[in-house]
Amino acid sequence: MVAFRIVQRIRAPPGFVVDWWLDYRSDDAALTRDTVQRTVDRIDDRRIHLTTTSEFGGRLRTTDGTVARTGPTSWHMTGHVSSDGLVVSTMQTAYTVEGTPDGCRVEAQFEFVGRTLPWRLALAVSGYALRRRQRAAFRDYAAAIERDYAARAAAPPPSPSAPPPDEGRRPR
Repeated sequence: MVAFRIVQRIRAPPGFVVDWWLDYRSDDAALTRDTVQRTVDRIDDRRIHLTTTSEFGGRLRTTDGTVARTGPTSWHMTGHVSSDGLVVSTMQTAYTVEGTPDGCRVEAQFEFVGRTLPWRLALAVSGYALRRRQRAAFRDYAAAIERDYAARAAAPPPSPSAPPPDEGRRPR
């Protein structure tokens, strides 16, 4: 098993960050360096089925699971990771967002469990690289969130006849 925690500070309010992060889209693959493809299927207003294919260690890995909002500023994902069409590990991640004076703090607790002894060993050996990759992805997300928040803050106010903006929705 490989378990680790990532904490990322983001200069945007917690509500904006949560809404932005949970607004999963297929074009999210462009946000991070290693993501090749993402498929998003909304199950209901609190759950999303998410399939992400990424390059890791020179091979393609697919994470397939369900993201569920668990509170106003928390959510979790449970699923599995496949390599070459075989499920090699289970995974779960719990996310929480807390307000800070200059924005917020996002914390994620990751846990990966290999399904077979060889994959347990592979996870143990690649744990450092996995943590490093997830930290890089969090930095990429934080930068995108901060850009979108700054752009929204700099935008002129909407006209009185325009519909209200969707606060956390990312610009397309």
